[in-house]
Formats: sequence, structure tokens, C-alpha cells
Amino acid sequence: MLENDMFIGGQFAWFTGVVEDINDPEMIGRVKVRCFGYHTEDLAQIKTEALPWATVMGPTSSANISGIGTTTHGLVNGTWVIGFFRDGASAQDPIIMGTIASTYAEKPSADKGFSDSSETYPKLQHDTDSEENTLEEVYNDTNLLARGTNTIIRTTDFTTGEPATAYAAEYPNNKVTQTTSGHIIEIDDTPGAERINVRHMSGTFVEIHPNGDVVQNNNNRYHITAGNDNVHITGTCNLTIDNDCNTTIGGDWNINVTGDKIETIGGDVVEDVGGSQTTSASGVTVNGGGSIDMNAGRIDLN
Repeated sequence: MLENDMFIGGQFAWFTGVVEDINDPEMIGRVKVRCFGYHTEDLAQIKTEALPWATVMGPTSSANISGIGTTTHGLVNGTWVIGFFRDGASAQDPIIMGTIASTYAEKPSADKGFSDSSETYPKLQHDTDSEENTLEEVYNDTNLLARGTNTIIRTTDFTTGEPATAYAAEYPNNKVTQTTSGHIIEIDDTPGAERINVRHMSGTFVEIHPNGDVVQNNNNRYHITAGNDNVHITGTCNLTIDNDCNTTIGGDWNINVTGDKIETIGGDVVEDVGGSQTTSASGVTVNGGGSIDMNAGRIDLN
């Protein structure tokens, strides 16, 4: 066997450890990791800043060059990782290969190494399905949504017609990605409850239900189409606007109604026509309880 610094006594120099610093001054995704068996938990002997910078290995689906791919990694302080030392026995050039999920009997002490000094992680996860959680369940690193606990309860809103969430996930079918601020992506393969849900920390979300229905709920929305925009609805379209509706059309407005057109207006109707107005009908009935004002250069009623 060829020997080099990557091997110790013919064995691969691997480690498990805990991330303690993710703020790489060179912004290339490195972290500081305290490794079991190599570093003591005593912060007086080895401070976090004294730990070597570890390079984080990326997947082959990410190019990791010239800004192409996934930037940056998702590690946070307190994350358990596994890797190897590229320089072997020197143990100064660690490479992180992946993360390890775990459970905790209690929150690690920030007074010692192998922990998040800010005490942000691990976080308590409050299981809404039960009030009898043990500490092991509360500190489980697996996202509650992936474990089958609906932490975002959304029932039918009868005032807006928004249907309830179709969440019915069963472990291990729901693949969940959650960021540090609270953005969530769910790709749920639970049989009979297949969903896709993208949710912003503000509460804005888009959810695709098992039957293909799409539910979208957001604050202000801006829809800009640089070219043509075509909408085809094969069923009924219901439009409810609680406040004003302003429509500006730069060209012609063509409306083709094959059935009846019924308008119920609770207030006044004002029409200001700059050109001619032509109305053709087999019969016209106008009933007005108040005044009817029509201002135009020319009005033809045939």
C-alpha cells in the first residue's frame, strides 16, 4: 500500500465533530469544527478561533465554481459533521463530507466545546400533536413536518374560500428543507397525500394539493408579463375584490359574451366617451331610480 499523510497506520484519518464557527472571512464556505478525539471540550485549552478552517465538500450536482451551483452550504453552529483530514496525522486540513442528525437529552452547554456558543442551536421543536413530549423528542434534529407533525395548521377560510392545507405527511415520505430564518420547502411523497409546499417566513405560500389544486396566499403581488399573456379557464371564474379595482388599457378592449351579461351596480354609473357610442339590441330596457347622465359627442341607439 502506498503511504502518504492521509493515512495513519494504514487507516483513513476520519473524524466526527461539531461546527463552532461558520463566518469564513474569505467567504468560500469554510467552517471551524471541533473534532472528537482530536480536540478537547475545554475552551481554555483550545478556543474556537484556534481551530483550523475546514473545507466543506459539495455534491456533484453543484459545480461549486464561478458562482455556479449551490452557495453556500447549510451548516450552522452546533451541526454535527463527519469528515477526514486531508493532511492525515497533522490534522490541520479537515474536509467535511456530510452532516449527522441526532437527538439530545439536554441542550449542550455553551461553556464547553462541541456546542453553539450563541446557544441558538439545537432549538426546541414544539410538537403540536402531543403535550407529553420527552426531551429526546423535543430536541430531535429531524424537522417536525418530516416527522408527520403539522406545525403550520391551516383550516378552511370560509370568508375567502381558501381550502385547508392537505398536509397528512407520514415519516419518512416528506422531504423538508427549512432555512435558518424559517423558509420551508416540502416535497411530500406520502401515499394519498402527495403535496408540494413552498412557504416564506412571512406566511406567504404556494401549495399543490394531492389532486393537483394550487393554493396561493400572499401579501402584495406584482405580475409583469413582458410579452403576451394567455389565460384559459375551462370552469367557472370567481373574482372577489374587497376594495377598488382600477383597469388601464392602452389599446382596444374587446369583450365577447356568448351568454347573458348581468351587471348589478349599487352606486352611480358614469361613462365618458370621447368618440361615438353604438348600441345594437333587439330590445333595450332602462330602469333608473335616479338620474341617468350620458355625456358623449354622439350617441346612436339602434
